[in-house]
Amino acid sequence: MQRDTTRNPGPAGFTFIEIMIVVGIIVIVSAIGLPRMTTAIANMKLRSSMTSVSSFLQNVRMLAIKNNRTTTAKHYNREQAPRSLVFYAKDATDGGGPVTTDSQVEMEAPINPYDAPTGPGAPAVIANSALGLLSDPQTGDPSFNSRGLPCAYSGGACANVAFIKYFKDDRISGNGGWAAISITPAGRIKRWFWNGSSWID
Repeated sequence: MQRDTTRNPGPAGFTFIEIMIVVGIIVIVSAIGLPRMTTAIANMKLRSSMTSVSSFLQNVRMLAIKNNRTTTAKHYNREQAPRSLVFYAKDATDGGGPVTTDSQVEMEAPINPYDAPTGPGAPAVIANSALGLLSDPQTGDPSFNSRGLPCAYSGGACANVAFIKYFKDDRISGNGGWAAISITPAGRIKRWFWNGSSWID
């Protein structure tokens, strides 16, 4: 007896309901994971930018020693897109703006500098005890003398002091991430990051 192989085994593939269930699961997983992913990417960009700033400050320090003259690390935000934060090195006696021959580094946009954290959800300033200081640090542009020590340059004199600058990025989630760069009077440059409850390095 011969077997009948022409019988239709039934419809193949997925039903509309099965496809909609899979799409619904993908939407739910994306809704849960996307904010975490964007926060993680923003944190990586902020860390990368702070590494660039601290490395640049170290380079300015070495430049001051090499050229045997006081050099200042200045910064500005571009007014046109992408409105990124730019640091550049200048001889302390040069009051002009940046030129192409100046040593420069550009942050990933958009990051803004602050003398102290401000605005909704802003953290408190880093305590002097955590910075290892007995007095408040300066918040202006740091200069480095010919020995590589940080100082506040004014009228040809450069007084050895500590510095700190705070930074905030503008991320999609609304509340920006906060970071800081501190410089001790001995010239130690350190990065700080706000984790939501405390400053960590």
